[in-house]
Amino acid sequence: MTATRTPPANHFQPIDPQSDASPRPNQIDKTFAQIRSELLATFSPADWESYNHLVGWLRDTGVASYALNVGDTAPDFLLPDADGRLHSSEQLRRNGPLVLSFFRGGWCPFCTAELCALQAAKDEFENLGATLAVVTPETRHFPRQLKQSLGLELKVLSDVDYAVAMSYGVLFRVPDETKAHYSGLGFDFGARHGSPVWMLPIPATYVIDTDGRIRSAFVEPDFTVREEPAQILSSLRRAASTS
Repeated sequence: MTATRTPPANHFQPIDPQSDASPRPNQIDKTFAQIRSELLATFSPADWESYNHLVGWLRDTGVASYALNVGDTAPDFLLPDADGRLHSSEQLRRNGPLVLSFFRGGWCPFCTAELCALQAAKDEFENLGATLAVVTPETRHFPRQLKQSLGLELKVLSDVDYAVAMSYGVLFRVPDETKAHYSGLGFDFGARHGSPVWMLPIPATYVIDTDGRIRSAFVEPDFTVREEPAQILSSLRRAASTS
């Protein structure tokens, strides 16, 4: 989805969980689509230019076409959580389906809005026997600060060296124009990711059954668009009815 207008708005400021003054999307009685509209309304002309360039580049290069899809076998992994504890994919899906969502980082307000929406629906996921886990390229103290800042009870896993996003086919190298824009906003992905190579995942959400088979896949090059929790829950119910 590509924006076609540049509204006169305040300059977009990505959320940094280290800042107590960071804005918080109001999650009450709002869908992610509604929150997305509010966040887009804060874009400056430079933000719109960077957004359109990145989304257009991702679509033109067909990055999403390499992502795993329904019916594929989900790659196994072993990743640390925000407190340094290791979690294996086998363990996470041992007693029920695994909902695995890739997000860009705590600096991205669209990601934090998605995480808050997932947190709000956590009980519904657990009532269906599902485990929620979110994966970010951020390492060191950043995932822990993100959890504390947003009050998350989700499993936030660090994708060390980008290995898991790469195995799912949702990883891309950040183009120079995008790197310049985010650098100008004060973000150093090298420091946040523990890698000199700036890479990010396309936001993606997978429902994986206990046998490790992907039952639902949502992969969207437009980083401002995410799957609504209600849609994920519907996918879980469909998967349960066909098991």
